[in-house]
Amino acid sequence: MTEHSSPQFKTHVVKCPLCSTRMSVRTMDVGRKTECPDCHHRFTIEKAEIKLDVPDPIVPEDEYGLKEVAHDHDDARRKLGQEIMSQAEREIKEQAERKDLNKRTQGAFEERKPRSYQDSDEEEKKPREQLTPIDYDPRRELVEYPLTFSPKEIQRDVLLLSDVGLLMRWVFLSLFASVTVYFAANAIYYGMQPTPTFMTYMYSFAGTALSVVIGAGTLIFLGSHFLFLVMSISSGQDEWDWPELGIFDRMMEALFLVVAAALSLVPFGIMMTIDQWTAIPLLAITFFAFPVIYLSMLDQGSIVTPWSSVIVSSLFKLPGKWMLFYLATFVLVSATLATGGAIFFFAGIDRLAYIALPGGVLLVGGTLIYALWLGRISWEIGVLHVDENDEEEAGND
Repeated sequence: MTEHSSPQFKTHVVKCPLCSTRMSVRTMDVGRKTECPDCHHRFTIEKAEIKLDVPDPIVPEDEYGLKEVAHDHDDARRKLGQEIMSQAEREIKEQAERKDLNKRTQGAFEERKPRSYQDSDEEEKKPREQLTPIDYDPRRELVEYPLTFSPKEIQRDVLLLSDVGLLMRWVFLSLFASVTVYFAANAIYYGMQPTPTFMTYMYSFAGTALSVVIGAGTLIFLGSHFLFLVMSISSGQDEWDWPELGIFDRMMEALFLVVAAALSLVPFGIMMTIDQWTAIPLLAITFFAFPVIYLSMLDQGSIVTPWSSVIVSSLFKLPGKWMLFYLATFVLVSATLATGGAIFFFAGIDRLAYIALPGGVLLVGGTLIYALWLGRISWEIGVLHVDENDEEEAGND
């Protein structure tokens, strides 16, 4: 027996009677007191109950452990050899089965015969289900906005104009429009003085500059809201979700209103350079041309194409609706001008600050009402266009 196998190096495991903690102690200390490292309870070491097999260290003379080898090691080697042999047999079997792979894939790349349509006709074919019903019409889910002035439609217009979002924008646009009108009127008033002075020139210049800056901002937002109302009514939307757009996007939307007004005013502007009184009757061209140009640009989606065959052809296909629209527009413009003229007549130029706000309210309100009616005539054109397309498809079938 070597030095390391003497009793003083033998150990065994004991268990603390209080906390059941297991610890390793020397066999030679049996009968002595020891202390539990966890609960610090002192107890007497008893004989070994659980043996802890600690292999004897290999001495340098027997580096590979060949002198004292237990029989268990031979069993482990025998078992390992059996597993290696079983693995080898499985690999040999798999290699033998791989010889049949060529037979299994033979003809995989050969030219295949085309499918016989006669055979396919004999098979039962399940008809393909349509994703949408045959009689599906998206416009049925939208609100109808016909251009009529029945009590029901007038009541609907009042409800549309009482929308909280529209009223809020009406108020703010009216304030800015009234400020624009005030500065513009002052600029004209001081510029037409019979005996102009330096101060009158300065007042006229300042009023012109302020009216241009504030008026441009007012026109941008008014044109954007004008486009939103026309598109919402023409598409049949029931609830309005006012978009929050940047200033650049609003400028792009306002360009439709500005360009349409400019193009419709071309004959009037040219005649104004020749004879002012002769140019006034040409405002009728602006009156009739503006809605056609504006809707044409919206239909084409571009401000450089103020012509649409759908819009122009509707003048001949829906003459009654267009006549009703122009009649209502004439009444609206006449009522707005008459009310504004009456306010100015009774208040006078001296109370310009008091009449500017009513003037802004009339101007913005008349524009918004006109946008509602323009959206209605656009809705009528859309319905006509859909019906014509349905008739063409039915005729082709």
